Amino acid sequence: MRVIFVDRSTKLETVTDLERRGRGGMVSSLFKVSDYLAGNHDVTVLSDIASPGATRSGVKWSHEAYGEYDCLITNRGVGDGYSDIQAKSRILWTHDLPHSGFIPEPKTIRAFDCTVFMSRYAEKVWRAFFHDIGRSAFIPNGVDKTIFYPRQKNLGYLLYASAPNRGLKRLPFIFDCLRAKAALRCRAYSNMKSLHPGEVRDEDGFELIYKELEDSAVSLCPPVPQAELAEELGKAGLLLMPTNYPEICSNIILQALASGTPVITTGGLGATPEWVKHKRNGMLTDWKTEDYMVYQIDFIRKVLEVLENEGRHRQMIWQARHSKVLSWQEVGKRWEKLISRFC
Repeated sequence: MRVIFVDRSTKLETVTDLERRGRGGMVSSLFKVSDYLAGNHDVTVLSDIASPGATRSGVKWSHEAYGEYDCLITNRGVGDGYSDIQAKSRILWTHDLPHSGFIPEPKTIRAFDCTVFMSRYAEKVWRAFFHDIGRSAFIPNGVDKTIFYPRQKNLGYLLYASAPNRGLKRLPFIFDCLRAKAALRCRAYSNMKSLHPGEVRDEDGFELIYKELEDSAVSLCPPVPQAELAEELGKAGLLLMPTNYPEICSNIILQALASGTPVITTGGLGATPEWVKHKRNGMLTDWKTEDYMVYQIDFIRKVLEVLENEGRHRQMIWQARHSKVLSWQEVGKRWEKLISRFC
């Protein structure tokens, strides 16, 4: 079977980018799913990659599409759904919520045989936006469990790893308050230009946030390759994400849970509560739109509730590592089953 994935917004340099650099979750899933399907199919990724080539699994990353394909998988979905590419079946893979730049035209929605959602929350929003969405499937992202696994824990080591708009600007105040109560260290992996190259132009827009982090007790680091991040996540006692961003399937949260690292983050927003269970494998704080200071204080209290009770903390670590997080192999099997139904 000939399968083609389409995503012209990756900003990749080569097919080894994911191994060498810290990158966002959409790029990870595009690599992992296409590589899995290449075991049984002829797979191409139509991409904006600077240097076309093939992965070790045989997936061809190209600037061109040739002939007719059995299945076209539009990564996120843009414009007219690439109607110029001949394909027997079309699948829309929704990596984002509907917003400017990634919204298919209403008539295009009806042309897809199936829409893939990464969370129940994502399905709810997309169906509210497009009433014509028909058949769908639920396939969340996965985790490379060969590198993301629990290691010897340092309970006083706190980690943040995400784009700046996932709450990075709140981290200095939160950590300063936490340090007044206990001896802790905190590392933050974040830089918009590295995570999303090409999307940031002359000015990052988050430079002031980076400056505040550099002046604080938080250790600010640029994004790192997956293997290095996995080692840090495995050792961390908690992942902190004081965000007001509605995640649809956060890779870093899934990776943290697979690493046995409880997650302290925001509940009532997006799909996060589908994986993070309050007082079990993490803590959820309600977002206070009317007063973010109330939110920050509540966030701090929840972190301390864990840190000041080692027994509870270790129980959360145990429950985090036993959370229902899929491996990429399990995700790949779901995709294999899906395309066999429609192609």
